Amino acid sequence: MKKIRLGILGAGRIVARVMKDMHLAQNVEITAIAARDLIRAQEAARQYHIPHAYGSYLELAQSPEVDLVYITTPHPFHMEQSILMMENGKHVICEKPMTISHHQTQRMMDCARKNNVFLMEAMWTRFLPSVREQMRLIREGAIGEVRNVFAQFSWSALDYDPEDRVFNPALAGGALLDLGVYPLMMCMHILGSDPEKVQSMCRISREGVDMHTSVQMQYPNGTIAQFFCGMDAESNDSMQIFGSKGYISMPLHWQPKCFTLCPMGQDEKHFTFDDPGEPYHYEFDHAAECILQGLTESPIVPLEESLAASRICTAIRHEHGIVYPGEPEA
Repeated sequence: MKKIRLGILGAGRIVARVMKDMHLAQNVEITAIAARDLIRAQEAARQYHIPHAYGSYLELAQSPEVDLVYITTPHPFHMEQSILMMENGKHVICEKPMTISHHQTQRMMDCARKNNVFLMEAMWTRFLPSVREQMRLIREGAIGEVRNVFAQFSWSALDYDPEDRVFNPALAGGALLDLGVYPLMMCMHILGSDPEKVQSMCRISREGVDMHTSVQMQYPNGTIAQFFCGMDAESNDSMQIFGSKGYISMPLHWQPKCFTLCPMGQDEKHFTFDDPGEPYHYEFDHAAECILQGLTESPIVPLEESLAASRICTAIRHEHGIVYPGEPEA
């Protein structure tokens, strides 16, 4: 089978994680890496045995050695960089959150459709065997009708540094976009992307970003999803899915390797998966399959769902007065 040639935009810390288990990819080969500093790109290329290194993102966009580009930079830069790639005919996987606001997400979607290229938010969790098996059980009625979902993703910044990107409004910092997109999109994966009511509470830092955000969403059928994310409190990053006939408990929901099914009146069933440590290759293989089939978006992470998630995050932030520099206020 033909392999899709993947270029990496950015040479930050995430590259080491991505490369750790990329040898397991079946439909993708990494052919290039680009950074704003050529020396940095060349060092990464040597370290990870990547054939081509570029000292500008434009060179990556124009490279004949690349079909698909993986955007790894901080989210304030995603829209501009993704559009540059797509306008040069490249397919794009963009790290989460896709953008800082739904206005930017819509512009990226419009650009992808105009240029007839594939675009997907890199919600890698959805492609893990553990999550796919969990979703299969839910859809087959293993816990009956889902009534409530509760999730958490939080860590405590004991070494709080106001200069760090995650606390900086100019770099779209805050818990919701850095952490909250994981439980939000897991809830949407289970329940759908159209809650009819969204309520939230925030604790805001002195720099003006959310240190902690709690969200409650109610769906038209009455199902409720709740999650919190934070940078000021430790959690076990778990998720529970409660149904009319049982429940599922999943520890470390953003990178799960196991879960427990608890059917009503029956013994618990434990599911364990021997996943590699950094299984990014699942989402890259999926994107490659979509591209080889001529698809311009993923059926597992559809663009309209990314737009809906972005719209919810924007509304939550603006309700609490968190508006990033340069973004529209509505």
